[in-house]
Amino acid sequence: MRRLLATAVSAVRVIVGRRTADTAVARIRGAVYCPNMFESTNNNKALLLFDIDGTLLLTGGAGMRAMAAAGRRLFGDAFKWDGIAPGGSLDPLILADALKLNGVEDDDDLHTTFRDHYVELLQHELTVSRDRVRIMPGILDLLAALRRRVETHDDVVIGMLTGNYAAAVPHKLDAVGIDLEWFTITAFGDEGATRPDLVALAMRKYEQAHGQTPHPRRVIVIGDTHKDVHCAKAHGCFAFAVTTSGRSREELEQAGADIVVDDLSDPTPLWQLIDTGVADRV
Repeated sequence: MRRLLATAVSAVRVIVGRRTADTAVARIRGAVYCPNMFESTNNNKALLLFDIDGTLLLTGGAGMRAMAAAGRRLFGDAFKWDGIAPGGSLDPLILADALKLNGVEDDDDLHTTFRDHYVELLQHELTVSRDRVRIMPGILDLLAALRRRVETHDDVVIGMLTGNYAAAVPHKLDAVGIDLEWFTITAFGDEGATRPDLVALAMRKYEQAHGQTPHPRRVIVIGDTHKDVHCAKAHGCFAFAVTTSGRSREELEQAGADIVVDDLSDPTPLWQLIDTGVADRV
């Protein structure tokens, strides 16, 4: 397979020129291939950016119940969340949409107050609805294998990119036995104005930690919504999508995902990307 791919890429370079081929993504026999990914030894570590909700875990609605409770506590029982779509959004943007819906003036102090109440109430919701909180298939095994890979090969950086408030993240992860310290590069919902901003932030943090800019196609954004896909594509990164939150394969492919899998119980396509830059379509 590798010999076939190398021959095909060489032919592409002859036909269209080295620069064009090196920046293109060639699809060969049902695989996704990134030709220039391994030519430099300076930036060949894979930076994996995991989303939380719908990708690593599901809280059974605990997050939105806590937000609704915080809204009632601060603004009264009439505070509405009708039509607010949290999937793939940032927590501050979810609140901003709700404030606009209810005719409440938006300001930074209000966001801080709401966040503090929300995080308190989230802990309660995660406790009382613990039987509804679940980790997604294969995640604990995958994270353990990735941590071993860091120790043995040092060619992977485990990161997190999520719309959650930073203060909320440890509570959600703790509920399913995941340690935030496993993720050495993080970008949280209150660290950027948009989800694409979080990808840029994660890449800057990588550069600060490792002394070099990551190759965009070695940045793999792993998520479950079209917003995860779009934020990856905004920076030329690899969009690896899972259908674990109920989005269809077709929806995620139409959004531009490079790879779509049902879940990570069989992480073979992800390991293929880490090892060779090639992932068979499944």
